[in-house]
Amino acid sequence: MTIDRIKELLRDLGFPQGFISDQTALTVLALADRKPRPGLLPGHSCLADGARIHDILEFVRTDFARKVAENTRESYRKTSLRPLLDAGWVIRHRLSTNDPNTHYRLHSELAELLTTAPGSERERLSAKLRITSKRVKRKQDGDVVVELSADRSFTLSPGSHNELEKAIVEDLAPAILAQPAVVYLGDTAPRAGYQDRALMRRLNLPIDVTAALPDVVIHSATENRLLVVEAVTSSGAIDAARREQLLTLCRGPVQLGVVIELVTAFPSRRNLRKFVDEIAWGTGVWIAEEPWNFIHFVAFAPKVG
Repeated sequence: MTIDRIKELLRDLGFPQGFISDQTALTVLALADRKPRPGLLPGHSCLADGARIHDILEFVRTDFARKVAENTRESYRKTSLRPLLDAGWVIRHRLSTNDPNTHYRLHSELAELLTTAPGSERERLSAKLRITSKRVKRKQDGDVVVELSADRSFTLSPGSHNELEKAIVEDLAPAILAQPAVVYLGDTAPRAGYQDRALMRRLNLPIDVTAALPDVVIHSATENRLLVVEAVTSSGAIDAARREQLLTLCRGPVQLGVVIELVTAFPSRRNLRKFVDEIAWGTGVWIAEEPWNFIHFVAFAPKVG
């Protein structure tokens, strides 16, 4: 694939014309590249495994002999990677907002499209990836795109509450769980939210009582743990009464030996201060602005004798 071929493909898929550039085409080519290279992130043998912006710049310098200054990172981030992320064609991997190992991968369907010969399969992939005017408007209206996994995302309605849910899925879960899988993700707007019904059945979690469900439920099969989180921007911290409700809700997973962890998430300490007196013992607190820290409200059993 050449730069011009990539630009032609972007136009065919309905990518915004203002972002169709050599830079964006080079970004796609970099993320599709499977040539073995040194100096990548541990466990990554090629750029297609996941590339940092620095790796993309190195690709442009070495493979296309273009002089690209390191201070063009922000241009690549804002005018190439961000639109590709909004289109759902690129997946970002990070543990926190400023994670130095933040890296990017092509969505598996776009990667497949780049190597598929003309024919019915290529047309099917193109139709699935093509951006409609309705889809573009939804993105521009500020919807919150949550990265559920390396090749899947889900769109929530705009708002600070759903931004906090996004941080829970993308920052908190991978920091404290091994191989987290999103079970349930609520939405503040009158939408269905996200449910992995097959996983809910396996965990013996109620499906038809969504009004009682917390904001976010995430499972780690590796650790046999279930992270149950309330996202609080204005109300809804896990107090003693809510703790009992959530434990009742999780009786099915407990019967299967799953360890339950209840957490209230806040965007900042300022929000936490409003509710700190309500937090139930035996639960945890996480603050999105300080993602590497976690507060345990530990309850000790009284000594006898």
